[in-house]
Amino acid sequence: MNRLAGIIVAALGLLVAIVSILKLVPGVSITMPGVGMIVLGGIVIVLSFINKPDSEGVERMSTPSTLLNIFFSPSEVFQNLRRHPRWLVAVLVMAVLSGVYLTLFSYRLGADRIANYTIDKTLEMPMVAGNEDARKQVEAGRKDAIEDAKNPISQIGRVVSGFTFTIVGFTVLAGVFLLFALAMGGQLNFWQAFAATVYAWFPAAVIKTLLNTLVLFVKDPDEIHPIIGQGSLIQDNLNFLFLAKENPVLYSILGMISLLWIYWIWLNATGLKNAGERVSGSIAWTATLVVYFVVMGLVALSAFLFPSFIS
Repeated sequence: MNRLAGIIVAALGLLVAIVSILKLVPGVSITMPGVGMIVLGGIVIVLSFINKPDSEGVERMSTPSTLLNIFFSPSEVFQNLRRHPRWLVAVLVMAVLSGVYLTLFSYRLGADRIANYTIDKTLEMPMVAGNEDARKQVEAGRKDAIEDAKNPISQIGRVVSGFTFTIVGFTVLAGVFLLFALAMGGQLNFWQAFAATVYAWFPAAVIKTLLNTLVLFVKDPDEIHPIIGQGSLIQDNLNFLFLAKENPVLYSILGMISLLWIYWIWLNATGLKNAGERVSGSIAWTATLVVYFVVMGLVALSAFLFPSFIS
């Protein structure tokens, strides 16, 4: 990673945060994107000290070929990433597709409806519903939340924040997979783990976003859940067996049992096995499945703590 790029991103983030805190741009809150950029810059700086694997004697697959072949010849792509690990273009493509979808989602359902629904569900939370001061505070912020949802600068800020959180997530996952490999006797460079993590996620993310966009304009907007719909509109899972309002935890758990999640599990295990220097199939599958079930547990916990948001 380029250390100078990290310093520049962090400095820009600090500038954005200061502008937002001082309210130099009226009606716009971009503090979180600014903080996100500072965090992103810090990650880039720290990771710039990690050496990449030796690439001598192995021809680098072009980025367009990598992005295309990951759908059809994933093992070949991951084997090339072993010597030439890269990730930026793939993450940018996912971030842009996600940003476009969320913008279209807001346009299709209406920013007012989404913001009002989110606030109404916040008011239903036990910690808020039984606290009159908290309810007044939430209601007081309704107007600002609606205006913020409509503001194009705020929308750009949310895309920037999403990109930052994505990088943080991939960094954490790569670190977990690296530790798994080393603990089980494998040999894996951090950048190999990072590239494998990103490109294992890429196909499912692209397919999901494109299908979501298609369904968004086919389905009646009144039938789309303002919160759940931001994550997924496609029915490739088993959560139809339960109603979210009656069984939020089971609904969320079965939502993780889907074709795209199964696709990711296989692709991620394939990636770790082929991108690592010495990572067996058992190591790759164990690491992937452990992460999958941990995520499922976190999703279930979130549904248990905040059931109103998915009802």
